[in-house]
Amino acid sequence: MAEFEERINLNFPLEVLSKEICKKYNIGSFVDNKLIEIGYEDYNYILTTNKGKFVVKVFSNLRTDEDCKNLADRGSVPYKYGFSCPKIFEVNGNNLYITTLNNIKFRLLVMEYINGKDFYTLNELPTLENLKLIGLETAKLNQIDFRPPFIYDRWAIINFEKEYLHNIKYFDNELKELIDKAYLEFKQIDFSKLKYGYVHGDLIETNVLKDIDNKLWFIDFSVANYLPRIIDLAVTICDLCLDLDNIKNTQKRTKAYLQAYESVYPLTDYEKECLKKIIHCHQAITLLETTRERIEENNLSDENFRFFEKGKLGLNMVFNHQIFQCNNKS
Repeated sequence: MAEFEERINLNFPLEVLSKEICKKYNIGSFVDNKLIEIGYEDYNYILTTNKGKFVVKVFSNLRTDEDCKNLADRGSVPYKYGFSCPKIFEVNGNNLYITTLNNIKFRLLVMEYINGKDFYTLNELPTLENLKLIGLETAKLNQIDFRPPFIYDRWAIINFEKEYLHNIKYFDNELKELIDKAYLEFKQIDFSKLKYGYVHGDLIETNVLKDIDNKLWFIDFSVANYLPRIIDLAVTICDLCLDLDNIKNTQKRTKAYLQAYESVYPLTDYEKECLKKIIHCHQAITLLETTRERIEENNLSDENFRFFEKGKLGLNMVFNHQIFQCNNKS
């Protein structure tokens, strides 16, 4: 708990901040708080009032005010285009609320609460039907013409070279050989030839919710950028399509996801050529970043360990097996 509170310099009961939010947003009287103990940077919790439940994202004290405003906009725009994500509530016409309590400045969002669980918490893989829907929604998102100010994300494939050069020193085993191969593939990609769009960047098991009616919702646009759209495809394939115990099921799942995506927004020949390399890079950077988190940030959480193990198994799978057919005939 202390590690989460340090992210926002919280040194008094959370209830005090919650009551301020209830009053400012006019969302009822405070009842309860519940911390959401997943995620790497910000402080997220469920706020319950006599009018219902809300999700509050309090931005890390490491972020600037400009960063926070940009992040707030990143989550608001997809909702306006009909993308399946929670609504961000406004106060005084702004989606970002800034307040100071006990001489500490807080920057936060208040969002619609979805009565469901993410796939990480459910500890299950999305079904084939889920994957088809995720493919359709991702295609819809990637077509949005929204180009927010660039935000650097250590986990993003686009930043693979810098993170590789910083973190490869932590590897001296067989994993290093595969990460090195991914780095060489990264250097072969001409990113100027890829099609760009609005990319979530983190469509993983913690950021896709299934509600009580089995509807899927997408959350956490903290690292969304205007980037090559196949980054979203690679991240989703690695995290939501791979069945690490069954290569044939992985192939079936990946095919269903890609077919759904391409039914709306077909890939170019060059994107198909590069997708396997991008997938390798995503698995490699997952290992680089989870290892950096463990060593440099002393992140010993179950979440970080789980992502490391998935990255390790996934990297071997994507290098040693053909997980999808790369047909270059559009």
